[in-house]
Amino acid sequence: MARIVDPRCPRCGAPLPVQPGMDTVTCQYCGARSLIDRGRKPTTAQVPQGMHVVRVAPPSGNAAVVTVMAAVAGMVTASAIAGFLAFGPSGASGAGARPLLGAGPGTYFDDRPMIADVNGDGAPDVIGKSSIPGREAWIGAYDGRDGKPIWKTAALAKDATTPEARRAVVLDRVVSVDALGKAQAYDLRTGKPSWSVPLGEKAKRVCQGDGVVVVETVDDAKHGLDPASGARRALAKDAACKPVPSSNEGEAPGYQLVNSSRFDALGLPRVYGGVEGMTAHHALVPNGPGPRFLLGSRSKGSQVGMAAAVEKTKVLWKTVVPGVDPLTTSTSGVDEAAYEGGHLVVPYDMKDHGEGTRLACFDGATGKRLWDVQIHKRSQVSHGISTSANDVFYATWTALYVFSLRTGELRYMIGTEF
Repeated sequence: MARIVDPRCPRCGAPLPVQPGMDTVTCQYCGARSLIDRGRKPTTAQVPQGMHVVRVAPPSGNAAVVTVMAAVAGMVTASAIAGFLAFGPSGASGAGARPLLGAGPGTYFDDRPMIADVNGDGAPDVIGKSSIPGREAWIGAYDGRDGKPIWKTAALAKDATTPEARRAVVLDRVVSVDALGKAQAYDLRTGKPSWSVPLGEKAKRVCQGDGVVVVETVDDAKHGLDPASGARRALAKDAACKPVPSSNEGEAPGYQLVNSSRFDALGLPRVYGGVEGMTAHHALVPNGPGPRFLLGSRSKGSQVGMAAAVEKTKVLWKTVVPGVDPLTTSTSGVDEAAYEGGHLVVPYDMKDHGEGTRLACFDGATGKRLWDVQIHKRSQVSHGISTSANDVFYATWTALYVFSLRTGELRYMIGTEF
């Protein structure tokens, strides 16, 4: 019998681990439930309210062909029609698939990349959650020079793989806090377990205090943990907690990405009218002095992605983000970026999902476009972007793409493309 491989979730586009004999499947990322149709062609009345339908077609030749349809109260969505995948017997995607470094067939890198020197050679490496969907997930470390594996943890418990889980690199420990509030630390050099501590609440953020690991929980409490033993450490009231490489959304050691609700407090221009011709909904705010960067879309005419640099409310430069015909790109603007060594890197989506996502790099001081490259022509779902002094790390649902920060050249990938 041909192996049934992962179709996409009709709601969010994440892979669904459909296995033989399953009648329903739940997306591990967005929680959407789908009914599996193997040729029964359920009627609208047979589809529960709010449930999608994932149709698994009979295998053809040596490949199992999977077609994804969405039915919400009997309505088929455009995103579901786009969910057509063909897989070969190795588990890699169909025509044009490439073997990727640092991973075997069917292995995904599905995390915001965390950058730290793992093997002590002075060069930054990559840490993040990886998985074989439907089987297991783990935290892995990969050599930053070529993407080859350095170590991997034992299989993670299910609660450590959900969107509510948090991961970070703090004081030579990789700390994973699961959805039940259990903090598990691993040695940064070896990946071996160091200690585990129950916090009693879900984590909101992991950061670094004065020689201590700090976990901020959703009840606004702060838990200080000794990095060597996990023992509880008292925290001074209002003690600073600096950002670390982590899965924390919108936060990096060198900057923070904020939404418009914080513009006034940070002294940034207004969302509407603050920068002529642009609507800005997000801002990248580097630590220390220098320009700040607004992200959004053009306010007049067709909505295309724009970026601008400002000093307080003074506009230093502004530009359209796409380096290709702007009308071929997504109308939702841009809301994600990274900043390193004076380089602002901004990913943007093409209008046609089959054309994927691109990456543009600008000189932070002048706005000059330095390079603009295709990331892939597959998923438009991002797990996050990180940078080192030399490289840009961009993660999708299934793979990590590593580009030269100076030239935009693709250096290597980790994971398996859709």
